[in-house]
Amino acid sequence: MSVRAAETLSPLALDFLWEALGAGDLPYPLEVRSHGATVDERALLRRRVHEELRERGLLDRTGRVEAHIERSLALIARPEIAIDSVFLPEVGGPAVAAFAAVAGGDGVLAVQAGGGLLLTPIRAEALVTEVVGMLPGAPRGSETSISLPAAEFAAGGRGNGVAAEDTKKALARLVSSPNLRGGQIAVTSRDRMGGRKRGRVLSWFDKPSGRYLSTMRRGRDGQDWVTVAPADAPTFRHRVAELVSEVTAPAR
Repeated sequence: MSVRAAETLSPLALDFLWEALGAGDLPYPLEVRSHGATVDERALLRRRVHEELRERGLLDRTGRVEAHIERSLALIARPEIAIDSVFLPEVGGPAVAAFAAVAGGDGVLAVQAGGGLLLTPIRAEALVTEVVGMLPGAPRGSETSISLPAAEFAAGGRGNGVAAEDTKKALARLVSSPNLRGGQIAVTSRDRMGGRKRGRVLSWFDKPSGRYLSTMRRGRDGQDWVTVAPADAPTFRHRVAELVSEVTAPAR
């Protein structure tokens, strides 16, 4: 796919173009709303969509949607690797949903901050950079890294757990400070047979002291451990790239 300008699909256009693709539900976290309560109403709305797309130059002479739009939607429906991202640019505001997909050397970043969809062609090798780059900027957090059993973390480090006193204090400072924004990212791969593998979730949040990443892993003791660590953009990209590697590594 040659790099083109971004295209925005209205909620109505997204509904009918996705229906025409016959790919089932939009992948998480994207959504599409059905328009028209009857077959006749949908037929009328479908003609309206064709008129809209024709006016924008997105239909060819045969009435078919332009190839780059069709390819972008096909990438979303059947990616080899996909990164999904949901975040709140500010606490209490509307969420932004994003789905970046690559296959066959092509890539697309789909962003939904309302009912429609913004489609931006991307280079496949820039998948991680594009996803991390669309997030609001923030400085690296100034607190130290924290790693605790999930149950102890949920209790705020209180009780007779393994947390050292300085870890408890750092956790208390994080918990007591206000959240500015936050979100989560995960990666899914798809093999040639259509099987999907979804990896673990990487959460992030911004505090007045900066940005932090939060992950959960099973420890050698059999417990789930939560790790919270400060992160800048390079660290964030590295962690997301790790998620990609985890779901694309050959099975042992």
